Amino acid sequence: MDQDSRDLDVLKTIVLTGGMILNSHRGKVQNQPKASDLPPDQVRESSTAHTVVDDLVQEVCLEILHLSFPEVSVNAEENTPRVRLFSDEKDALCFHLDPLDGTLAYTRDRDDFAIGAAFSSERRFISSAVYFPALDRLYSAKRGHGVSVEDGLGNPLVLPQNAGPHFVQKRAEPLLPVVERMGLEPLDIMSAHHSMIAVAEGRARVLLYKMASPHDFGIPQVILEERGGVCSTITGAEVEFDRGFPRVPWFLAFSDPGTKEEFFGTLEKTGIDTSEI
Repeated sequence: MDQDSRDLDVLKTIVLTGGMILNSHRGKVQNQPKASDLPPDQVRESSTAHTVVDDLVQEVCLEILHLSFPEVSVNAEENTPRVRLFSDEKDALCFHLDPLDGTLAYTRDRDDFAIGAAFSSERRFISSAVYFPALDRLYSAKRGHGVSVEDGLGNPLVLPQNAGPHFVQKRAEPLLPVVERMGLEPLDIMSAHHSMIAVAEGRARVLLYKMASPHDFGIPQVILEERGGVCSTITGAEVEFDRGFPRVPWFLAFSDPGTKEEFFGTLEKTGIDTSEI
């Protein structure tokens, strides 16, 4: 089986398997905070959230990956033993894994946590799968092939397209005057993956994140863009990930090109100097 026909199948298998583990431990584990790579003044509880299940899910997922793609490099969120099975060269075909996105939501027994996995090539995300175990909704996409939504047994689900006057933000307070002028209201979401899916479905029109991790936003980026959404930097340029996939200074997402145009038009009118935020 060639790569084009198996990458999505492998991604789906990985997130579904990890999701089963997450569901079985939901409400049974405690937060065990880890060190954050963010500047001290930007560290929050959500950026240090971690449980033993994060590590367990990652190890199981990497074992599944190794059976099908032993030659890829890996950019995984946690530092677990099986990361060392793979190459550290991330410029060619690279696998990305967030074993538990929204860990703090998970420990609080909310249902908006997720597991996400993706492949990138030459630092451009090309296919992805995001699964919400508590909701039993699996989103997957491949560039040029659209988005599919199904439950854990493979039954197709309807992908909603709800118009909602909302936005999602994290560490982006300086930009709040822009979305407020646009008449948008904050949406209560604790998971980055859920935030991106909300924009893809139109429940939120704008997402604003400062110091964004590719684990959080690169993984679901293909899903959002295949739905007609747009991702950009604070200047409106295309998001480019540096070697090694460090955090990006600003990651913005919009439900459609028109919303992006409206946002940057409003930004210009506010007079906010983006070079200083």
